[in-house]
Amino acid sequence: MDNESNLKLDSFVQTNTALTENASIYETNVNTKAQADQFASDLEQLLNLKEEADQPVKWLIGEKNAVKKSLIDKLYLVCNGLVCYANSVSNSEILGKASVTKYVLTSFSELKLIDFYKQIIGIARQHVADLPAFGVSEESIAAVETDGKAFEQKRADLILLKEDKATARDEFNRLLKKINKLLNYKLDYSIENLRATHPDFVNYYFAARQKAKGVQRHYDVLGYLKDKASGEPISLGKVSVEGMDLSTHITANGTFRFRHFPEGEHRLIIENINYKTLYIPIRRYASERSKLHLKMEAIPIEVV
Repeated sequence: MDNESNLKLDSFVQTNTALTENASIYETNVNTKAQADQFASDLEQLLNLKEEADQPVKWLIGEKNAVKKSLIDKLYLVCNGLVCYANSVSNSEILGKASVTKYVLTSFSELKLIDFYKQIIGIARQHVADLPAFGVSEESIAAVETDGKAFEQKRADLILLKEDKATARDEFNRLLKKINKLLNYKLDYSIENLRATHPDFVNYYFAARQKAKGVQRHYDVLGYLKDKASGEPISLGKVSVEGMDLSTHITANGTFRFRHFPEGEHRLIIENINYKTLYIPIRRYASERSKLHLKMEAIPIEVV
């Protein structure tokens, strides 16, 4: 699986943990519980599909290639013996079929190699009584046949494994879309509806859900500041994100902007020497630009 899919899967596991640990909060809500149960069931299937799709194939490729090399080595010796026999009896037909170098055998496609070894075995068995003098015995012919069948089996096993992996990968992607739809359009709303009574659980849930977006995304945030009493733009000052090394300045026209604001739940700290500091919570889980229209209260001027 690619990195983004793995990140989503990790976040789904964390989301399911948040739901499981706090099941008592929503278990009496029929819709929310049904959605959470469906999510848990789909997630279990998704994890199984990932394991199937991520099955290693290198070991099987290695085994297949080892058997192929052994087959070519033994096949070449039989072919060489057949060529010597054909030359001794002036059999041009056998000579034409068995004359092959090891390099050519190595360059054969797998299907062509399979067809070729079967053909050579057939020819060798027809003349087996005359071949021992040329280094070809029934045992050497049988050894080629054994390696040939083993090569065919390893090749078939590898094809089947790759097909199973591809099927699992396709099913994984289908189920991933289904789970995203369930979360984005149903369960997220059901959990958000509990914020007033269980804010800590909701924050815990969405902290896990934030990672389900895969690669971290950033969005624009644009703010407009005005004097609460006069409605005039507030010039200058600083806007920072609480707990993060992220800040921007307020312009002379009373605006501020974050061009790359991280998704999730944060709090803005808005400061101007002449106004009371503002603390503004902000949530970023959508790709559209956020526009904030805010009013600041002036600090009263002490009259001496």
